[in-house]
Amino acid sequence: YNRFDLNNFIYNKIAERITDSLDLLKIEVNNVLEIGINDNLTVNYLKNKYVRSKIDRADVSSSKDRNNINNIKFNFYEIDIENIYFKKNYYDLIYSNIFLHLTNNFEKSLKNIFESLCSKGFFIAVLPDKENMYQLLNSMYEADLFFYNGAFQRFNPTLEVQNILPVMKILNFDSPSIHTDTITIDYKIFKNLLKDVKNMNLSYSNLDKKQKFENKNYFHKLEEIYKKNYYNKNYVLKIKINVISAWKK
Repeated sequence: YNRFDLNNFIYNKIAERITDSLDLLKIEVNNVLEIGINDNLTVNYLKNKYVRSKIDRADVSSSKDRNNINNIKFNFYEIDIENIYFKKNYYDLIYSNIFLHLTNNFEKSLKNIFESLCSKGFFIAVLPDKENMYQLLNSMYEADLFFYNGAFQRFNPTLEVQNILPVMKILNFDSPSIHTDTITIDYKIFKNLLKDVKNMNLSYSNLDKKQKFENKNYFHKLEEIYKKNYYNKNYVLKIKINVISAWKK
C-alpha cells in the first residue's frame, strides 16, 4: 500500500508493453482511468496522443495524489482495492500496471471495470505471472530456511492465466486476450537488483506477513544463494507478466 517511486525502472519497462498496445488503438479517447499508480510513462504517452483527454488516476495510497506531473493535470481518487467503483459507462480507456492482482475478488473488480467502460471502450492491465521473479523468490525461500527453518510469504499471490479468461467471458468482455511476456534484466551488482525490486514494493502485504525487516546478514546470504543458482556472468532477473486486454461492445 505504500508505493512511492513513480519512476521505477521495472515499472517503466512494463509500462512500455502497455503503450505498445495502445499504439494500435484507432478509437477516440476522451476519458481515461488508471487504476494503481506505478508509473508516469503511460500517462505521459496518453496525454501526448490524446491531447484533450481527461485523465483520472486512482490508488489506495493518498501519497500518489500528485496532480501536476510534468505539467499534466489529472483527477486523483483514493480507492479501496476491494471496492473499486467509478462512473458507469464513462471511460473510453481503463488501464492498470501491476495492481489488480492485489484484490481478493478479481471477478468483482473486473465487473466494476466493465461497467465503468463506455461502449467500444478498451481495457488493458498487466498482472505478474506466478513465475515472476522466480530467481529472487526461490532464493529468499532458501535464505528463510537457512535462518528460520521455514519460509515466509514474500510476494503477493497472483492469478493463474487459465482462470482469467473465463471470468472475462462471463462478464461479456469482447475479444478478451492474454499475452505473456518476459523481460530479462542482467545486473552486474546484486544491490542494484534489490534496489529496483524494493522500489516496486511488491512484498507480501496481508496481515500474516513477517513483521520485522531483514538485517544485512540475511541479504549477504541471499546474494550468496542467488549467485550459486542464477548467476551467469551477471545476476539474471526475469520479470514475467501477463498482459490482459478486452473491449466492451
